[in-house]
Formats: sequence, structure tokens, C-alpha cells
Amino acid sequence: MRSASRGYIQEELLLRGARPRVKAVLFPFDLDYGLGPGSGTFDRTQYGGEPGKLDMQGGYSSGSWTSPVMQTFSPYLETVVPYWEAADDSSGRVYLRGAAAMDQVAGAAYQELVAGAEYPLTPFFQVRVDLLREGGSISQLRFEARLRIPERELLKAGEVRVDLARDFSGLQSGSHTLRLDNREAQWLPGGANFPVLGLPWEDKRLLLYHGFELPDGQVEWLPLYQGALTRLGNMADGWQERHRVELETRDWITHCLNRRLGAPTPEGERRPFMRGFYRARGEVSQVNPAAVGTPQKYGGGSASLQILGNYRGDEVRDYLLQIETSGEVGAATFRWSINYGQSWEKTGVICGGAENPVTLSEGLAVFWQPGIWTDLLAGDQFIFTAQPPMYLYRLPGAPFAAITAIYLNDEAVWEGVTANPMTGDIWVTGRSAQVSARVVKDSITHPVDIMRDILAEVGLAGTVHQESFDLAKSLTPEYAVGVCFENLPASQALRELLRRTLYDLWVDFGEIKLRAYLGEE
Repeated sequence: MRSASRGYIQEELLLRGARPRVKAVLFPFDLDYGLGPGSGTFDRTQYGGEPGKLDMQGGYSSGSWTSPVMQTFSPYLETVVPYWEAADDSSGRVYLRGAAAMDQVAGAAYQELVAGAEYPLTPFFQVRVDLLREGGSISQLRFEARLRIPERELLKAGEVRVDLARDFSGLQSGSHTLRLDNREAQWLPGGANFPVLGLPWEDKRLLLYHGFELPDGQVEWLPLYQGALTRLGNMADGWQERHRVELETRDWITHCLNRRLGAPTPEGERRPFMRGFYRARGEVSQVNPAAVGTPQKYGGGSASLQILGNYRGDEVRDYLLQIETSGEVGAATFRWSINYGQSWEKTGVICGGAENPVTLSEGLAVFWQPGIWTDLLAGDQFIFTAQPPMYLYRLPGAPFAAITAIYLNDEAVWEGVTANPMTGDIWVTGRSAQVSARVVKDSITHPVDIMRDILAEVGLAGTVHQESFDLAKSLTPEYAVGVCFENLPASQALRELLRRTLYDLWVDFGEIKLRAYLGEE
């Protein structure tokens, strides 16, 4: 359970006189704060070339950027949460100031921001970023605006139903319905006073808080529910009837856990979710057929060498044919080698013409085409190279930290094989086979870290109860696994991982918690 103050608990226990409150917030709405080429005032800084990135100019140890005065364009956006990434805490600072009117912003004081914290948002605002050291940079700077539904419009908070099992078996989607007043037709999409008019409606969430007004006048809020917005429904508008609308949502954690992990790209490229070590199977991506190069001739004879057949070898082979006795085609003799003459496969072989080709090896044969003077002279040499077929197999999930073993038809081999961990490409020379490889994706092998990454991959990093995850990891320091999940729901990936480890995973009012089983129970 989420912790509450003593004052909150005292109000909750009152039989009379308690002052309960309800707060409903819609989010996220991306807020345009004006960072771009030529926008705002750059003081020894420059636009980083991508959204949300600001760099220090070379040779300077401090600089800043100040945005133009921006407008929210919606009076219902009341709070904002900033996010950014920096190399370290000393890289830069982000500030915000605002006012109800544009001409009042310049007189307002800047407030230093903390990434992930929530701040009030006024109709007009201005952002300043200070970079504090040479080479300083801030990236992925964004502002997430939040829309608070006026409390007077909340007719019925509805029921919060939690349908998520502790081990994620039988996963079902919980739902919630929030009934709102619509007397001013403010919840009619397209209406002039629609709260999200002109703002993207897709992938929005509802945060529902319960609170108590404390004796000092402050209100303490506890989050109860977070849901993915599905539709506005059951609009009612009649004589002597309340004008109302229902905001329908589906449990956010369940919604995210139904997202597919390791899904392919729209172009069909496989992108499995991998961590640690794994044995991956390759797919044929390209085939280069066997080929024989053009013979190179060295000597004074006039005959030319012709090659017949298809090379069936499984390695690159250089053939050397050397004339032993001078003469015409059909009379001269030669010898041939596959190691540049260190040894000879055959000697004293008649140099045949087109009617009598000479068989060499691996499916190849040769003959000589007569020339206009003496065909072949002793010492003449003919050299050509035979290339075996090359098969390119691709391991999905690259880049890898390493490829430690390759298997052809389940037999570990390295001869005739080359591998590139960065691309996942494996070249096999001479033969096709079922190819698999033992790969190391990265150094993340502890199940707790892998579960964190799974939750972050589907947008649930903020729901992780870090203390329980850290404790579970500290109690099982020797655990090490490797995983590969491809195009399956994140909930199923978690189930597969939990089946093979001794952990309990559950949801507690919007927080995902973890416990290591050590045999005490």
C-alpha cells in the first residue's frame, strides 16, 4: 500500500466531519516549449540537431538558451512534468517561469526544475536552460502537460476494480468509469470548450486520486488508479435530467502488459527482446553461388584454357596447370596442383581439346582451344581460382556483445565460418545447414534486472517499486539467466521468467512489487 501521513489517516478514521476529496487528471499532452533552429535566444549554445537536444558551442564553459514566450492554448492544462537526460548533474539546469498574460512573463521569477517532478503551468510560460561546463549538453528535453478535470464536474468517481492476479496468470483488463457533468457541453468532441480541443486524443491516461482536506487547509492526495482512455460514452441530455458523460478507461498496467514484446518492425524486420546469453537460430539471408574465375595465362604458347562444370568444393581452391612438354593441343602434356606447385595431383596428362576435356576435381574439367602458332610451350602456366558457394545467415537481435559458438546442424564448428557480432551476420562457406549460435546480448543476466527492462520496454518503468526489486536482487545475488522473447505480450514474458525463478510479482495500487522466495513459508 502507498504510505499516508498521520493527518491523512486521522481524517480517514473520522466518523463525522471528514472532508474527502477526489482528483482526476488526464495526461500526457506534449507541450511545445520552442526549442529549434533559430527559435529563442542562444547564448554560446546551439541546437543539437534533434528534438530536445541543446549543446554547448566549442570553446565555452558556460552558456544558455531562453525560449520565446509560449502559450499553452488550453486553460485546462494546469500542471507540467519535465523530463530530460544529461551526462551528469553538473551538465545543466532547466528553469520555468510563467504568468496569466504574455506581458507579465518577463517580470516573473524562474523556478529551477527537477526531472520527473510536477509543477504548476500557467497560460503563458518561458523555459531557460543553462549549460554549466565545456562540452555540456542536455538531450530528450520534453514537457508533459497534465489536464486536471475540475472537481465540480466529477459527479461519480466510480469503482476501482483490480483484476490482475499476483502471478499474472489469467490476465484480465480491469476498467473504470468516471461520470462527469456535461451541462456546458464541454465534453462534446469538437465543441469550442472541449478540454482537449486541438490536442491529440490518442493514448491518453486518467489518474484518479483520493484525498482529505487536512486541518491546516492543505489537501493530501494518494493515487488510487491509472487507466488508459478508451472512450467517452453514455452522454445524457434531457429535460429535468442531468447533463452527463462517462469517461471510460482500462487499467493502465494491464493495458501496457498486453503490449507485445520484441515485435517486428512495420517492414517485417525481426527485433526480439534479448538479455544476457542465448542460443539463437539464424535465417538464410543471401546465397552466393559457386564461381570459377577467369584463367590467367603465363607463357608464350598461343592456346587458351577453357573451364567446364560447376565447382562442388567447400573451400576456396587455386588451381595451377603447368605445361611439361611443348606441342599442339592433343599432344603436349601438363601437370596440375592445388597448392601452387608444392605437390602435384597428376603429371604427364595429355592436353585435351574440346572433344577430350580433362577432368580435374570437385566437378571441374578443362580443355585447350588451339591458337595461331605453337599451342603450348614447356613451362607455360594457367592459374584460376574456384570459389565455393557462400551462405549468409542472419541472427535476429543484433548487435551482440559477442558470438561465442556457432553450430552447423547442432555441431559446433568454426572452420569455414565467419561471424560479425555487430550485424549478426554469419557466413558459411561451401555448404548450407541449420545454423545457430550462442550469443551474448549484453551483461544483464540477473532476473530482477531483466524484469525491470521488460516493464520499462512497455512503458511501466514508473510503476516499479524500486525498494522491493532491489531487496529481491540482493537476496538472490547468484541468479543468472538469458532470455529471448519475440512478439509476445509482456505479461507472458514475465510469466515465463517467473516460472523459472523463485519470485512473487504483484500489483499494489498502481505499484509493481517483487519478493524473493527463500523457503521461509
